[in-house]
Amino acid sequence: MNRLRILQLFNRYENYGGEEGSVYRIGDAMQELYDVEYFITSTKDFLKTTALGKFLLPARALRNNEVVTRLRHLQRVGRFHAWQAHNVFPTMSPAVYKLAFDLGVPIIHFLHSYRLSCTNGFFLNHGAPCQRCINGNFWPAFQTACWRDNHLVSGMMGLVLRRVRNLGVFDQVWRWIAISEAQKDEHIKMGLPAERIEVIHHFYETKEPPPPPGNGKTALFIGRLSPEKGVSQLLDAWKMLGRADAKLIIAGDGPERAALEAKAARLNLRNVEFTGFAEPTEQRALWARAAFGVAPSTWLEPFGMVVLEAWANARPVLGSTHGAFPELIDEGRTGWLAPPSNPAAFAGALATMFDRPRDTEAMGQAGLQELNTRFTRAVWLEKIQRLYRRLDVHPTRFANRNHPTAVPP
Repeated sequence: MNRLRILQLFNRYENYGGEEGSVYRIGDAMQELYDVEYFITSTKDFLKTTALGKFLLPARALRNNEVVTRLRHLQRVGRFHAWQAHNVFPTMSPAVYKLAFDLGVPIIHFLHSYRLSCTNGFFLNHGAPCQRCINGNFWPAFQTACWRDNHLVSGMMGLVLRRVRNLGVFDQVWRWIAISEAQKDEHIKMGLPAERIEVIHHFYETKEPPPPPGNGKTALFIGRLSPEKGVSQLLDAWKMLGRADAKLIIAGDGPERAALEAKAARLNLRNVEFTGFAEPTEQRALWARAAFGVAPSTWLEPFGMVVLEAWANARPVLGSTHGAFPELIDEGRTGWLAPPSNPAAFAGALATMFDRPRDTEAMGQAGLQELNTRFTRAVWLEKIQRLYRRLDVHPTRFANRNHPTAVPP
């Protein structure tokens, strides 16, 4: 049989993030096995429109006819065996699901956040854990303006997500791919059928040997500076640590950067350095300075690529005690865990890693070994191939008028 043809759907967010990087990494890796093409839209472009266009945005978020027309044509020409979806909100709209169901095109859907049951996707409400909308009633989102601090926008996204449920998307998607067992558990609570959710962890490719150990006195946070990443709580813990001989590097940018820099100044944290956004080519030098990484996420992190990135540099990670971190980090062997909501406990874990430099270095080496055993591209591709082998693309299906090879004009 010819190679499967797969169309990968992704709506880009206003700002680049880890999810977008994962989408391209996944698509590029799958080219080894399948013919993968991209269908990309952009929230930023969606919002840059005329006054009339902005007035019509809510309707387009519920059903974007332009996207539907383009996808229908692309399917007729490309004759894709499956669509692999990542994010369709808000630009593509739930209409892409209905189109796929009408055309008989199976959907394989990667889960990157909790957007199917949360208007902001983080299960956070103004920084506090929240799952009030998990069962599909999005009225609390409107009441609390938990997305973009805007009642109208939050309510509109709630209507979009309600539309997803009304279309039967949860039960009609062929397979859901969760990136951790922890994330799978949360989606089962939402109502996704457990038997249709596959867990496939992300992978990471090491391109060069890890840098030699640093001076053992530096911790590194690298990531987006937004509330769910827990950097504000990290600063509280760093203040409680109170060590003049240690340094914290915060590499990244985002909506919280100015507030975090002001907080560090207010707390008189002179041994905290904000470096700004670091290109991938610049990150190795940062890891060379660090003894370990810190990931104090306050949300239920679905995976945590920073753990794999740290291991690739033979550095362990001090991560949160919730989300996927306990699933990845073998505490005391490949890293350490602490609750970021408890600054004293997090400060104690920081002290442990600084006070035991040999153990910290050994944990980094163990993490590197774990990366090269469990989280390689080859292991990931084997799991993807195992999933796609179960996709029914037998030639006898081609006679079905709804099959993608027989899309009506």
